Amino acid sequence: MIGCAKSEPVQDPLDYLRIGVDPQEESIAVIEDLRRHGYTIGRRIEEPGYVAFDAVNGAYSTVRVVTTRGPSLSLQVPDVRWPERRWLELAPDPRPDFDRDGRRDVVVAIRERTRTCLAWVQVNLDGFVAEVFRSNRDWGESPCVIEVDPNWPRLLLEVSVPGATSAEARVRVPVRATARSWVLDDSPSAVVHWDRQIERRKQALEEANKRGDARSSDRLESELDWLEQLRKAKEPVLEPAGDGEEAR
Repeated sequence: MIGCAKSEPVQDPLDYLRIGVDPQEESIAVIEDLRRHGYTIGRRIEEPGYVAFDAVNGAYSTVRVVTTRGPSLSLQVPDVRWPERRWLELAPDPRPDFDRDGRRDVVVAIRERTRTCLAWVQVNLDGFVAEVFRSNRDWGESPCVIEVDPNWPRLLLEVSVPGATSAEARVRVPVRATARSWVLDDSPSAVVHWDRQIERRKQALEEANKRGDARSSDRLESELDWLEQLRKAKEPVLEPAGDGEEAR
């Protein structure tokens, strides 16, 4: 009887093989869990290989990125590591595509007390999330990306002036990507930005001196000195682009 029995077809092991997860399905599970905990889902973006969304629950806000590797990035506020952060959400479009792989990157808007900073990350084909930009310490303290150009690998960075007596001493510098690093931008359009910043501060300094505003004068002098140092400095060794990706 065993010899006459009809044999079962051999199952191809590849039928059981599944590489990674489906980001859409996985994101639905994450969203349902957040909703059970009182969160309201806000904006959602989908790209081949990943899903990103933001959510809020009263004073709590979060941004999640789910890739083929599962939940791969989770930012939230409040966070004891970053007490200055008040709110998180996905930044509005248009979004950049740093490595030109046809998939737009994720830009997160991080609201602080007096400014909103942008965190720029990308998802590679293996589902890993990596920072696109990291500021160089030589440029200044408390770095904050103010603007990201959606069409070119460049941005506007705000930094605090090192050693300044005023905590409010800040400057904004244009930055661009080179082959595998970021440098202070010296393109014609960036030169205009540098000139305008310096000229505005010189005028403000003259007015502050006239009205005897020593506090503003001190801050403006610190900012002017730092702008001149940055502009005249030789290009330092800079942080490479995240995850080994080459810049455009």
